[in-house]
Amino acid sequence: MCYRRSSEDETNPLRHTSRFSLVLALLLAAGAARAAGPQAAAAEKISPPLATWLEDVAPIMTKAERAVFSSLKTNADRTKFVRFFWRSRDPLPDTEENEFQKEYEARVRYADETFGRTSPKRGSQTDRGFFYVLLGKPRERTSYETQSQLWPLELWFYQGDEEYGLPGYFYLIFYRPEGIGDFRLYSPTVDGPEKLTIPALGNGVALTRRSALAAIKAINGELARASQSYMPGESPGGMSSLSSDSIIAAVRNLPEKKYSDSYARSYMAFKDYIETDYSDRYIASAFDLRVFREAGQPFLHWSIEPDKMNFSAQGEAIYASYELVLRLEDGRGRTVFERTEEIPLRLDAAQYKAHERQRFAFQDLLAVAPGDYRGLFLLKNKTTRDFTSFEARVEVPAAPAGEAALTTPLLYYARGAVPEGQKRNLKAFVFGGRQYVVGARREFPPASSLGIFVQARGVAGPAAGAAPSFIVEIFSLDRNETAASVPLAEAVPDPGDAAVLLVSGEVPLKDVKPGYYRADVSMTAPDGRKLLTKGENFIVLAQPLNVVPWPYARLHGPFPGLEHLRVLGSQYFLKGEYARARDALQRALEVRDDADTRLLLAKALYGLGLYGESLTQAAAVHERTRDREAAKVMALDQAGLKDWSAALATLETLMAEATEVPVLNLAAECHMALGRPDKALPLIQRSLTLLPDQPAVRALEDEARKRIGQR
Repeated sequence: MCYRRSSEDETNPLRHTSRFSLVLALLLAAGAARAAGPQAAAAEKISPPLATWLEDVAPIMTKAERAVFSSLKTNADRTKFVRFFWRSRDPLPDTEENEFQKEYEARVRYADETFGRTSPKRGSQTDRGFFYVLLGKPRERTSYETQSQLWPLELWFYQGDEEYGLPGYFYLIFYRPEGIGDFRLYSPTVDGPEKLTIPALGNGVALTRRSALAAIKAINGELARASQSYMPGESPGGMSSLSSDSIIAAVRNLPEKKYSDSYARSYMAFKDYIETDYSDRYIASAFDLRVFREAGQPFLHWSIEPDKMNFSAQGEAIYASYELVLRLEDGRGRTVFERTEEIPLRLDAAQYKAHERQRFAFQDLLAVAPGDYRGLFLLKNKTTRDFTSFEARVEVPAAPAGEAALTTPLLYYARGAVPEGQKRNLKAFVFGGRQYVVGARREFPPASSLGIFVQARGVAGPAAGAAPSFIVEIFSLDRNETAASVPLAEAVPDPGDAAVLLVSGEVPLKDVKPGYYRADVSMTAPDGRKLLTKGENFIVLAQPLNVVPWPYARLHGPFPGLEHLRVLGSQYFLKGEYARARDALQRALEVRDDADTRLLLAKALYGLGLYGESLTQAAAVHERTRDREAAKVMALDQAGLKDWSAALATLETLMAEATEVPVLNLAAECHMALGRPDKALPLIQRSLTLLPDQPAVRALEDEARKRIGQR
């Protein structure tokens, strides 16, 4: 006899399991401890050397880096982060010495020695120290500490880096308010020249900004101008200039513009996957994630382009062995998909020579269930021990019947027909029998052509009487104007999905100036109204560079097929959508009988409360493979059917092979159901010895003791 849940129960996965079979069921649903997410642990107190390091690097740390470092729980993870931090700033990563780190640490030492003499704080933690370690030694530094009309102060003169939003040259003034305490940064806007001058005692004349400025000018004209504005040559006419505040803000914001913190943004995701000898070998990369449909099913297409590819040579062969880790997490941080795959690359000398100046792109696709995800990608070069990683939000919309929709435009360099024998196969960025050549950076040389592709769903085909048309508008983000508008004349039905149009076209860039642009694709009604618009940014370069990557992508079987259906079944199962998991897995088994697929189907049926059907599937797998996971599902089903003796027989076999806390708990529950608390108690005690923090098991222990005492 099996129990079938009502439809409303599907919103409450595993509702009909008892308290300890639930523990085991969750273990099965996770598939692995990591899939269920790590348990929260108390943070280890930061070590004194790491606390000092955090103080030292505060001026050059980005907000993202600080947030990630603050969230780390162990000193081991913090130490690993430090290595990433310095590596990301190394100007010559191929040399043994990190020149930036050496220079920066020298600045900190100088600041401590020079600016800490009259301060209770370390010199690098004072205002002067902050700006010194951030900007380096000023071009000029003038001290005014013996003037009878001025409080002690220093005038610093810098040459700024305009690339990061600083003026070509600027001043900074540090002064000791009323001659006491630390030197602090002066603000021409907030403080004004009167804060720099000493009031004359007993003359009865109030100090004004004008008189203070006159007193400073009498000592040094350059200092007087700097007291009004940090921008050389600016004449605020007696008033303090707001440009000084802008300069101070730009300096303080310098780390956000100057230093790449892409490694930090995904550090929490990849830190457990990277061995120690990788930890300071992060390589930046560009990436692109897109969702397109094939035969109605959403597929995630991606391209990863490392800034640098490292190979080793063996004889005539040039090779590298890569490992790709892909993980999708839902909004609650639960893993719904994880895969690790090996990517061996082997080139001959001619291939390497032909592509050595071309970026390499790792491209692939994956069937994805509708939902919102956090996508985590880690690409490790196991040959040269370096890696790149990124994370991104992935939105996979469902496809409501009848609703019109456009995908975000895919910008391409070229396209070509795939071989006839591969037209049924799936491959990244192949649509309608054409391979589209794309780049994650979306950079296009001058005088080239910009290719544009979209999928349009739920619209009439071009042969229909009131069919919509499609246009692309090239909008300049620099000049805030439309640079070109071109119709997309090619709109053909997707051979695999009659509800989808494949829309494409090319825009010549010969008359488009270098700069930043957005390509807006619009679907328009016959009367010219724009019905839908989707856009994508791109760059037109000033110089003709080779920007087309050399892609590595593998072929997949057609959809629907065992590979894709099993991936979808697993995703639905981990999302708790057991009915959809069952449907996908049953379709997969129609393609080919596979023990792993059948076992996953048994778990989905268990989640639906169909214990009898689940038991049939799990028993078939166990009979064929003697798989331990299949035996666990059998025990759960037998307990769900309240066949406690059968469940105990299965669990006894499992316990004879290995000790697992959930198995002990379920066996104890079976004994309690059979009225044998004396048999349950030793199992409960063993479980608590292995894992003390189990409140529900403690409660069961009390219940078992109570029943034994009542005999």
